[in-house]
Amino acid sequence: MDNRDDYTSGLAEGAARLAGVAEETSLGRADHRPLIGELAIEAGLIGRESIQSLLGLQRRWGSRLGEIMVSLGKAKSADVARLLATQKGLRFIDLAAEPADPTLANTEALDFYIAGRCMPWRWIRREPVYVAVDPERARPAIEAFEGRPCLIHIATDRDIDHALRELFREKLNDRARFELMTNAPESSASRRVSLGQLKLVCACAFFFALACAIAPTVTLLLLNMILGFCFLAVAGLRFISIFIGIIAGPTPEELAYEKGGEIAEADLPDYTVIVPLFREGTVLPILVDALRKIDYPASRLDIKLVFEESDAATYETAMRLQLPGNFDLIRVPHSLPLTKPKACNYALPFARGEFVVVYDAEDIPAPDQLKRAVAAFRLGDPKLACVQAQLNYYNWSENWLTRQFAIEYSSFFDLLLPTLAKLGMPVPLGGTSTHFRTTLLKEAGAWDPYNVTEDADLGMRFALLGLRTGIIRSTTEEEANCELNNWLRQRSRWIKGWIQTYFVRMRRPLALYRALGLRGFIGFQLVIGGFSLSSLVHPLFYVAALLSAASGHQVHDLLENLPVTAFNVAVLVSGFGTTMLAGMAATATRGLKPLVLETLMMPAYWLLISAGAYKALFQFILRPFHWEKTVHGLSRLTEAQLIKARYTADDEPKS
Repeated sequence: MDNRDDYTSGLAEGAARLAGVAEETSLGRADHRPLIGELAIEAGLIGRESIQSLLGLQRRWGSRLGEIMVSLGKAKSADVARLLATQKGLRFIDLAAEPADPTLANTEALDFYIAGRCMPWRWIRREPVYVAVDPERARPAIEAFEGRPCLIHIATDRDIDHALRELFREKLNDRARFELMTNAPESSASRRVSLGQLKLVCACAFFFALACAIAPTVTLLLLNMILGFCFLAVAGLRFISIFIGIIAGPTPEELAYEKGGEIAEADLPDYTVIVPLFREGTVLPILVDALRKIDYPASRLDIKLVFEESDAATYETAMRLQLPGNFDLIRVPHSLPLTKPKACNYALPFARGEFVVVYDAEDIPAPDQLKRAVAAFRLGDPKLACVQAQLNYYNWSENWLTRQFAIEYSSFFDLLLPTLAKLGMPVPLGGTSTHFRTTLLKEAGAWDPYNVTEDADLGMRFALLGLRTGIIRSTTEEEANCELNNWLRQRSRWIKGWIQTYFVRMRRPLALYRALGLRGFIGFQLVIGGFSLSSLVHPLFYVAALLSAASGHQVHDLLENLPVTAFNVAVLVSGFGTTMLAGMAATATRGLKPLVLETLMMPAYWLLISAGAYKALFQFILRPFHWEKTVHGLSRLTEAQLIKARYTADDEPKS
């Protein structure tokens, strides 16, 4: 990846010679140093029969031969680094056997070390000696930083990253937890509500209680009407999404891959994949198999599996899988909050890719998803900070709960999110399969470790900064929760995060309005506020309708209550009706036709959502940062997925 042009020139000659081509290559060689391929054969790392396929991949991918060998598991990074040291006449340092002197580490220079893929190693004759992944490339920056010439040895990128994480673990952990809170406190959910919001809530509660004491009927009727119109507004957005999501046609980002054509693999950028893991040993082999099947040059994939330090079992499972060298295992020091966004923040500084995507442990992304994301980013304007892939479930038919879950996801990712993107409204990201421009993600402050639905919050922050989110037509399949208690834990966490996001962004409503404009402000209120509110209040319309009907003992009382009853029934019918229509349209479009009639059962599913919403509200007050862990691997299809995903280290990409 570094000094690629010079290195590719040498490898091209090596390919010709090792293939038995007699003519002199026109590229020539800049010096008489041995080629890595020759050294690898001499060292017994690869056989002459394997070199041809590897060189073929080198020509296709445009990567160094050593990088290809490491990324495919044909050699360890330390073996290739030793070959490079031999080729360049330098010394290889195994940082595990010869660790760096911790007194040399400069805390203020952490970002320099990470960006330069280097670090100070030892004092020799009162002079600092560095290690670097590529000493030739790192030398100018190191010597400018030190203000004098330096001796630089070779070490592997994984060894340097690991050493930096050990030396600066507290600094990196504090950054992951507190950087957003420090740099942009108005965007942090570390406070549940602001003082102004608390005063407003108390004032509203006081005046509501006073109004109920003075004129209870009028007050409750007015509240009924306000909530009803809020509910109708959300129903209206769902109804509009049927037409805009399907009939209006795809956005440019959705068609970028088809219109732009296949991107040459040598032109693809480095791509970082971050997967936060916590107690996921059961499904980890399925995830690894899915990541290895991604249709992308392995040498350009930087895959980071992120573990909590307290979760030794999942980490040990990963170690047993004997993953190739493009997998980086990162352990996050134990601290609170124990959340997915904190883990992602901890890993992000070490992301080498121009783009970064976050996947969950149970994800099986479409193999071409990364290529589709690259095509969308290249077609989009520089303000396109993120593209969201679609999510659905491979076990959608398992039981009633998974079928309802699949209907909901189809409506949300296939209709609602594309509608918001087309209307220029803020897009609440989906928590996984979110692809980012790495630089813009960092500039936006990355994830809020105190928000338990971190990507919905990040989508709002992008909009506030004038950045844009697009949608790509590529599906990541997940495991739908098939057990009620597990589903309820997950749903309550999602809704709690949306409540957190609403209170964070509404600390300064006028600033929010000015940043988003009228359309964006309405979209925020409908999606983040309206969906959360409707989940809480929709059961109350059952109660209100029944009470107003039951109170009419005489004909004239019944006639007086009829308008209220009719309004509440209309609110419920419109809400359920539009949700069912959206579900029917989305499932039919996705090809899940057996689910079309299942949409008639959505009113019962909505009551479950409301149960999750009340649990979310309770936790927002008492346990705002508690991460309700979703257990994966409960589906009866898990065993079949594990059998299908038997890890074979000898698999090679198709030539």
